[in-house]
Amino acid sequence: MRHGRAKASRRTLQFYRLNAPHLKSPYKILLDGTFLVASIRNKVPLIERFAKTLQNEQFSFFVTRSTLMELELLSKRNCNDSEENNIFVTARQFGLDECEIIESDKFVPTTEISKRKFSDASRDIFHLSTNSGNNKHAYFVATQDDTLADALREMPYVPLFRLGRAVLLLESPSSASRKYTNQTEQKKLASAGGLMTVEERDIVNVVRKKEREKLKDLKAEEQKKLEKRSREEYGIGVGINPRKKKAKGPNPLSCKKKKVSK
Repeated sequence: MRHGRAKASRRTLQFYRLNAPHLKSPYKILLDGTFLVASIRNKVPLIERFAKTLQNEQFSFFVTRSTLMELELLSKRNCNDSEENNIFVTARQFGLDECEIIESDKFVPTTEISKRKFSDASRDIFHLSTNSGNNKHAYFVATQDDTLADALREMPYVPLFRLGRAVLLLESPSSASRKYTNQTEQKKLASAGGLMTVEERDIVNVVRKKEREKLKDLKAEEQKKLEKRSREEYGIGVGINPRKKKAKGPNPLSCKKKKVSK
């Protein structure tokens, strides 16, 4: 299983290196509160696990200010439960000690974000991962929030990490990422790898149009020749019913034999 996960991670990283060159080492890992809490509950050594999953490439942890505020609020709500309180406090402390903090006062909610039912922390993470399109800031997002994860899977080139109990998993590229890659490849093929100018592309389109018209005329000419040959050989053509042979007499096999009187 470990070998299989490592192989899958290599394939996923290779996909992003080839199709989204901005997602490169040193990798930027954006952690949310649900992920930090899950890692503390399951006693997951995040630095060690991320190093293995990312093939020992360099990486840095990031956390939003809103995520730290969310964890602080949750710790206060669970102040009567010492165990739960300690989990939230430890998760927040990891964010303070090991992560670069991204301030939240610069975020301006877009129409797309406003439509979704996000917490403040999830809203900021979604904004960072999708603003300017195609994850321009090159974040790998680590979350256990299904609502946030589903929303990010709809966007191309947003790699997702999650925890399956104590196992760190890098998800395969989403269908949105693969679809966007296919569309990009088709555009490259249509423009000779992006080397054609607009004028050259217009010339190619004109030539292709003439070729299609020429092929259409050839098919029409072949059809006419076929009809002519059919009329000459069989007296029939397309749209003309062939002459039916008339029966010369009754079929002797279908006639009843005459009874011979004794």
